[in-house]
Amino acid sequence: MSAKENSSVTRRQFLETTTAVALGTLAENRTVAASEPAAGMKYRRLGRTNLRISEIGLGCASGLRSQQLGPEMFNKYREELPAMTHKLLEHGGNFVATSASYHDTEEILGRALKGRRKDAFIFTASGKRDAKAVIADCERSLTRFQTDVIDGYFGHGGWSDGFAEAAQKLKQQGKIRFIGMSCHIPEQHRLRVETGLVDFILQPYNYMNLAKWTEKTDRVGTEELFELCKKKDVGVMVIKPMTGHFIPNWAKKTDDPKVAGLLKELKALGKQNLYQAFLMWVLKNPSVSCAIVGMGATQDVTENCAAVTRKFGALHERLLDRYASLATGDYCRMCETCVSVCPAGVRIPDILRYRMYHQNYGHRRDARELYASLASHQQAPACTDCRQCEQVCPARLAIVRKLKAAHELLA
Repeated sequence: MSAKENSSVTRRQFLETTTAVALGTLAENRTVAASEPAAGMKYRRLGRTNLRISEIGLGCASGLRSQQLGPEMFNKYREELPAMTHKLLEHGGNFVATSASYHDTEEILGRALKGRRKDAFIFTASGKRDAKAVIADCERSLTRFQTDVIDGYFGHGGWSDGFAEAAQKLKQQGKIRFIGMSCHIPEQHRLRVETGLVDFILQPYNYMNLAKWTEKTDRVGTEELFELCKKKDVGVMVIKPMTGHFIPNWAKKTDDPKVAGLLKELKALGKQNLYQAFLMWVLKNPSVSCAIVGMGATQDVTENCAAVTRKFGALHERLLDRYASLATGDYCRMCETCVSVCPAGVRIPDILRYRMYHQNYGHRRDARELYASLASHQQAPACTDCRQCEQVCPARLAIVRKLKAAHELLA
């Protein structure tokens, strides 16, 4: 892999860099990240679990695969993870969330929480579908976390009868306390919430996929799902509160007056920056229990925790509106509305996500490997150019053009 392909930046580093290019160096007056400790973490009840969890918690999706960040940055992330965990606890955060598949993050968190187990709730997951495999995953997770019990154990990326069987057995044995599920599709959550199978859910929710942008469909939407969770007393943990760390291509176009205007406003906002605005928007929903936030440095923890102390106002609404208006034409919300109408069975959301990994994140090798793992009939060349996907896409994306561009990048 070339040095270029290994290079990657965090969302904050990217915007700080582009702002510096457009508006002069920030070295003397850096205002994007908060520099003072957050005062007064807030807590919410996680549904019928009755756990009082902090509004901000540490997510570890950055530990998914080493190739996503490249060796240098991935090792740096792993080295920083204990310090980020301690900083979260210092600011009043009281939970971490990861998965058995997120490299060695469970072991790292286990070591970081040694002697402080009572200070943090542990949420982790298995993506396996066979009951024996799920139980084996959980046993390994218990060992890695150096604990006798996992507070919240969830099916990663979906649900299966095997996971349900294993989770119930593990709960009876006292090895897990509560059962949950993570996935992107509200309808899939609804089926488990209505039947009482889950105590909590992990659902993507952010300003870029709220109703006015993406849910003009006849399917169950995120807001409706949250109302059902409230009725059934199921906890709601939000993932991807900052749009999945989407680094917009438009931010590179600093000669565009709209882009320059937004970057200028980001500089002027100081501590009340774009990413805090995303968090503040999510947390103003009373049906949300918390936001699980991926972080790359202790400064991110300080900045994100500070968001809970601030009030969302017209300034933040305007900032998010401007961001969304610039990013909306390029950002796939992964709602999968297009999947059911594609006659060829092309995995449109997956391909656009891999395109984002390659083009926006700089995770080129990983994106290509993921694309190659799709069956040939699921890849972009199978597209018949019928454009039914574009007709139903709530965000009105130019899907066919993006599929062709994705194939050129990823094949």
